Amino acid sequence: MSTHVEFCASCGAPLEARWAEIVVVCTYCGCQNAPGPKGQPVPSSVPDDGRPRFALAGRTYLIEGLLGQGDACAVYRGRWVRRLGELVVIKVLRSLGDADLLRREFEVLEELHRSEAQGAEHFVTRLPQPIALAPIQLGGEERLVGVLRWPAGFQYTLEQVRAFHGEGVEGRIAVWILKRMLEVLGWLHGAGRVHGAVIPPHVLVHPRDHGALLIGYGLSTRHEAGRQEALPALPKEWTSCYPDEVLSERFASPSSDLAMAARCALYAAGAETTGQTGNLPGALGRLVVSASQGLHEDAWELRAAVDRAAADAFGPPRYNPLPMPGW
Repeated sequence: MSTHVEFCASCGAPLEARWAEIVVVCTYCGCQNAPGPKGQPVPSSVPDDGRPRFALAGRTYLIEGLLGQGDACAVYRGRWVRRLGELVVIKVLRSLGDADLLRREFEVLEELHRSEAQGAEHFVTRLPQPIALAPIQLGGEERLVGVLRWPAGFQYTLEQVRAFHGEGVEGRIAVWILKRMLEVLGWLHGAGRVHGAVIPPHVLVHPRDHGALLIGYGLSTRHEAGRQEALPALPKEWTSCYPDEVLSERFASPSSDLAMAARCALYAAGAETTGQTGNLPGALGRLVVSASQGLHEDAWELRAAVDRAAADAFGPPRYNPLPMPGW
């Protein structure tokens, strides 16, 4: 049978797409792709099996399951039914009074995707991509719903990782998770923003590719010389991730973002408090604890320090995949 070379919509790897197939799975990243020329209509590749669907901005989406529930939104995993490979996250507003936070998240992400800050061409690929935001009728009432896209494989939150690894992940794994967070934060701070909510449910991990990205940009604020915004809200269940000064003053900063990222790394490594090092040994653990206390202000400098401490603790870098169900 003749084949037609396509490229994975998620990672760009070449595919051998047989025309008789409806869906072609990328052997590199696992993304499911529909064959055919770019822009050509593709029949629905998801049979109507009774799972919930809804239409938004001219597309129909399938809801595959609940990812989590925040203070403002219920968050679902889903796909566009005409391209099974397009993994999306669907945010359904739970509290009508928090509609401004969901709208704010989309505004922040759209601003960041337009950024011309150094490194933007690379780092915007590590941000959620807004697709659509609009009110729809769900369950007999109008709800604001947002749809976001991000790269395939980032499907576990750090909260889920810790739940699966009750004693915490191995120290080498906690290190690469921390380094990926610091890279995103370094670019974000250079673009004049702080994240403001670096908490375990907002850290998505790619178990195989040493990848981690941040979501939850609804609390992001501008932080430039002489210009600062108060946080619009705080996640009620994760206030322990925030430095005391942020809780009292309601202003986030680059150092508070780094403190929260370090606390996430300690949490992943099995620490029960910010004073514990979990599975991070010796000087490396002490460095991350110091960062968790807000003693560092530059993400790139902290990343370099983590690199050095990890090399002393573990030796040369090596591949350390994260064991998770299905990987």
